[in-house]
Amino acid sequence: MVLPGGQGYSPMREQLTTPLRVLMILVGLVLLITCANVSNLLVAKAMSRRKEIALRLALGARRRAIVKQLLVESLLLALAGGLLGLVLAYWTTRGLLLLAPTERARLALSASPDARILFFALALSTLAALVFGLLPALQAARTDLISTMKQASGTSAAGHGARVRKTLVVVQVVVALILLLGSSLFVQSLRNLNQVDPGFRATNLVRFKIDPRLGGYDVSGTKEFYQRLLDRLRALPAVESAGLAVVAIMEGNEWDSTVSVEGYRTAEGEDMNPHFNSISPGYFETLGLAVRAGRDFDERDREGANKAVIVNETFARKYFPEGSPVGYHLGWGDGPNTKLEMEIVGVVQDAKYEDLRDEVPRQVFVAYPQSDWADEMTAYVRTSAASEAMFATIRDEVRKLDAAMPIFDMNTMEDQLDRSLSIERLVALLSSAFGFLATLLAFLGLYGVTAFGVERRSAEIGLRMALGAKGASVVRMVLKEVAILAGIGVGVALPLAWWLSELVRSQLYGIAPRDPLTLALATLGLVSVALAAGAVPALRASRVSPVSVLRYE
Repeated sequence: MVLPGGQGYSPMREQLTTPLRVLMILVGLVLLITCANVSNLLVAKAMSRRKEIALRLALGARRRAIVKQLLVESLLLALAGGLLGLVLAYWTTRGLLLLAPTERARLALSASPDARILFFALALSTLAALVFGLLPALQAARTDLISTMKQASGTSAAGHGARVRKTLVVVQVVVALILLLGSSLFVQSLRNLNQVDPGFRATNLVRFKIDPRLGGYDVSGTKEFYQRLLDRLRALPAVESAGLAVVAIMEGNEWDSTVSVEGYRTAEGEDMNPHFNSISPGYFETLGLAVRAGRDFDERDREGANKAVIVNETFARKYFPEGSPVGYHLGWGDGPNTKLEMEIVGVVQDAKYEDLRDEVPRQVFVAYPQSDWADEMTAYVRTSAASEAMFATIRDEVRKLDAAMPIFDMNTMEDQLDRSLSIERLVALLSSAFGFLATLLAFLGLYGVTAFGVERRSAEIGLRMALGAKGASVVRMVLKEVAILAGIGVGVALPLAWWLSELVRSQLYGIAPRDPLTLALATLGLVSVALAAGAVPALRASRVSPVSVLRYE
């Protein structure tokens, strides 16, 4: 596969592309519900200014001028919000960078907005102002002069923007429910990943990276340094075992290569690229991986000896389903002339390789002492003491070997497992925040529309109570309208959520994107929030004094 090489190849870009697209969709939905809420407020404000607008029209003002004025007000509001959003985004992004898995990743990312970000924020704010400010402006400009001047303040809210406000509330409910569903799925997916068994024992396991080439060591000197390092680490009283690996596990890295397997007939187009790793003797013992058949690497697997490899259980099941692979041979590459020079000497227990999400791959382990090259390696140290307490001791041992040798990326394996879920944690955190914000905005939208409607219908409610209606019946009447709006929103949101769920399938683990229980709980939660939003205006309406309202009218 050929990839664009203008900016090089970035594994981080590959890892973040899909999650960032999902987050952009969530951000767009939050923007939609926010704009709907603001538009609702603008409609209500225009309703309160109907007499002012009618008077201006009566004095000769043109409707186009009224629309322009209201659009300018919307634009100023949107631009102020956009500028405030840029400031908040700068500080929020700096905080989010702390969730990056490594220091290298934090250095590779920037929280400073550039010209593209500023232009995008300006364009989006302008578009939001025009799209969501135009409807209230047109609604206000269509004010009927005669009927408006005759109406009393308590006139029913039917017409004059009531349908618009209710439609916008339905939009808010739809978006809020979709965001609630998404955040629930991402949180459950993160919980499932936290419960995955990686296959190795992560407790009391220290890991760090080291590269003798940085100190000027050649290939033979690097191998000698690694052996002396292992000897010193294994001699420490609190160390049970130690091992080295070229490919660090749970970092999203991989090394795969084409192989030929003795006695296995390859199908046309079959993937013959298992994952490889070059390790030292003691690596499996240190990670707590059992050798199921054959033997582990030892002093026999030295430079110049017959090439030995160990495969994992997944590899053995794939290529040797009816027997043990021990004693068979592998070769680099494919084709009839491939030299099968690597002997399988053991089968090791399966374990995760790149991250917790992926299935266990077919793996081949080669003995590092038999390689003719030197590279950076990750050291793993199994301790009987607390892992963090061994950091200083391990650094001292390295300094005794070479005071100028740098050690980097030292942490515990438990921390590394936690780091490997940093992207999933970021998506779960932000989607939960967006879901909460959307629910809050839907609550405020429903509350505002209900309260405004109760105020506009105060004369009707007072007349009902004067004719004998009880407070409870008024509460039911108001909550019924809220329930209808919420029901319409749910009815529209569920099919949309069902359709959009496939977009996030790749970001989920251990849960279906159309999980019925999640759909039910999110729907129940949002309906409860909707009824809570209508409860206060409903109770306030039930306490209306018929005498005072009718006297005012």
